[in-house]
Amino acid sequence: MVEEIEKIAEVEKLDKSSVIRRLLNIAIPSWKLEYAIKLYQNKEISLGKAVELSSLSLWELLEHLTQMKIPLNYDIEDLRNGIEKIKEL
Repeated sequence: MVEEIEKIAEVEKLDKSSVIRRLLNIAIPSWKLEYAIKLYQNKEISLGKAVELSSLSLWELLEHLTQMKIPLNYDIEDLRNGIEKIKEL
């Protein structure tokens, strides 16, 4: 792995710390999305919580779920909560 970081640093003309920061900026959001989807798919969290964990908008997360052909776990309680949130606006 060190060799790959050094190669990227050479190609990008960056120091190794900058390369690592750049890679983490890509890897962390990706991990958060995967983790949120896994919990949502296993019905361990709600769609709203998955949005929170992934740091995406609802629409962005829905797009990912659609692309992955993951069905929505949306029940009457979720609908009521959504209506209440709309009323608060």
